[in-house]
Amino acid sequence: MKDFDVLFGIPKQEVKKTCVLIPFLLKEALGEFKIGHLARGKLYGAGNSRDFTLIHSGMGPALTGDAVLYLKDTDCKNVILFGSCGLLAENNGLGIGSLVSPLKAYSLESFSRMLANQETTSDVYYPDKKLLEDWTSAAGSVITPVTCATVSSLKLEEERRGVWLKQGIEAVDMECSAFFAAASHSGLKAIALFYVTDIIGVKPFYQEIGLKDKAKILLARKKSADFLCKFIRKNLPA
Repeated sequence: MKDFDVLFGIPKQEVKKTCVLIPFLLKEALGEFKIGHLARGKLYGAGNSRDFTLIHSGMGPALTGDAVLYLKDTDCKNVILFGSCGLLAENNGLGIGSLVSPLKAYSLESFSRMLANQETTSDVYYPDKKLLEDWTSAAGSVITPVTCATVSSLKLEEERRGVWLKQGIEAVDMECSAFFAAASHSGLKAIALFYVTDIIGVKPFYQEIGLKDKAKILLARKKSADFLCKFIRKNLPA
């Protein structure tokens, strides 16, 4: 078997024009994306719907970034990162269950750099401009554009919260900057879609959430998956 087949579980000839990467795969996701099953490779899982390839990329910037780099040698042209994120504050109408899409992502992928308290002024990565325009136009008020920071420590994000808010950062995740960087390097068009699951320092990820917030998250995940499928079918046909 070739390297791609071993790593992804499917031949690279089966990869479609658009790929959706999910760092953390919930059981319900396959049904929401109308995919029967994922083939398992050494690093990733992959499966096809009618319109796109779904890839379980794993959590963290390295696994996600590498997955995008491998896709450079396939027929893939568009990559979409889909997952959850945390908000730094509940404002501008955003809260648990909101749908957001990064306009840019600061890179704080290095744990040691975060620990040294270095500022987020140097490395910033962006989605594809034209794809983002089409995405934003289709989304309307359903999805809110945000400035994101990709972080490497769940503990330190609480300590840095105040500084990041002053810098205009609204959301945090653990893959987006690497995803955008790898896509740009590979010549792939990239956007990201997140649903909010926690509020840093207010409703942290490790705190048990109430039934109302659980319902909001469940609805947000289903709503975002449905919107994503419809967008790809209409705007990025296979």
